[in-house]
Amino acid sequence: MQSSKYALNEATPTVEPSSVVRASRPESKFKRVLQTVWTDRAFRSALFAFALTRLIILFVFICAAHFEVLPGTIPEDTSRQPHIIVHRETLIPKLAELAARGDGNWYIGIARHGYERRAFDTSTQRNWAFFPVYPMLLWVFYSITGEMQLTAIALSSFLLLWALILMHKTATAFGFDQGVADRSVFYLAAFPTSYFFSLAMTESLFLLLVVASFYAARRDSWWGAGVLGAIASATRFTGILLFPTLCIQYWQQHRGRLRTDVLKLLLIPVGLLSFMYFLYSITGDALAFLNIQGSWARHAGLFFYPLYGYLRRPNEIGLPWDLRIVNFSAAVLGLVCGIILAKRREWSLALYTLASVIIALSSQLLQSQARYTMVVFPIFFVLAGWGRNTWVDQTIRAILLVLLGLMSALYAGHFSAAMA
Repeated sequence: MQSSKYALNEATPTVEPSSVVRASRPESKFKRVLQTVWTDRAFRSALFAFALTRLIILFVFICAAHFEVLPGTIPEDTSRQPHIIVHRETLIPKLAELAARGDGNWYIGIARHGYERRAFDTSTQRNWAFFPVYPMLLWVFYSITGEMQLTAIALSSFLLLWALILMHKTATAFGFDQGVADRSVFYLAAFPTSYFFSLAMTESLFLLLVVASFYAARRDSWWGAGVLGAIASATRFTGILLFPTLCIQYWQQHRGRLRTDVLKLLLIPVGLLSFMYFLYSITGDALAFLNIQGSWARHAGLFFYPLYGYLRRPNEIGLPWDLRIVNFSAAVLGLVCGIILAKRREWSLALYTLASVIIALSSQLLQSQARYTMVVFPIFFVLAGWGRNTWVDQTIRAILLVLLGLMSALYAGHFSAAMA
């Protein structure tokens, strides 16, 4: 009996079940991670909006790189028919050239050579106007790849995708339904000037940091909100708006009861103050980023003056470096959505929206208002609410995509009105 017992034990399989073996394989874990990510609606929605809009922009840029339109040269040709010339172009160098236009050239210059160290003066434009986090991040990746412009495109595009995913999650965290979250992500990605999100500029990074700060605050992660807000305030001046808006968010979430963790939001101004100290050390003026704005013809004033100026001359649809009708429409949209959010008692979202638009308009210029407005993410929550009606949603999508294609073509064609 004993020997049969031992024989039975020896015959008993000691190998783990195949399912356990398969589960322990690295490829199985990788598949589970992929499956988890793919079943995340925020990821799928963001990826669709990102892929569609980036492909449209890339297609337009490729076409623009190979075509040139010249005015008619025959005097008796009263129809003024243009001549279209097709060039042979290598795509990669052309994309690199597109990345370094407008403000992108300034950020690339800072990433390569740093800030100008000299006494403050306004005799010409200086790179003190541009905040440091994006060029620092670009320098880090440039040191790995050895190529600047294409690295900037890849970096900004990756940051945009991440920002869209978090924006979807932030929408649901603030109580909006999944449909609103889906539409808000698409509307933002398809905004007429969203090609800036994939260039050597701060738009993608700043959007990511601001959305992540609101998301962290909504989840009561005040350390995270404070740290992200500090980085945002060293990425753009309007990042400082996160301090009052998240204080209001804290007040709302805790029903007016203050605790010591609200002090973590005091981290937010640290980013701006650090940049100011750095500017003082190299220029003697802690507000050099602000005072140098006069070199770009920007001067502080009443925010409604640029809007009034356009209404006085609405026939001036576009000027050099200012496609006025698009910039005017974007600024008005931002103000209207901010007021709607205030009526809904979404106080933190409303304050951030209104303050962002008003500060931008206070420069006394309509120039770049569309680019500044598109990173004010609560605007797209309001738009997405309007899109609950199928016809309204389809109309908004059609308008945005047509304008995105047009503006991308103007940018690629080196029209200054689409470069600011």
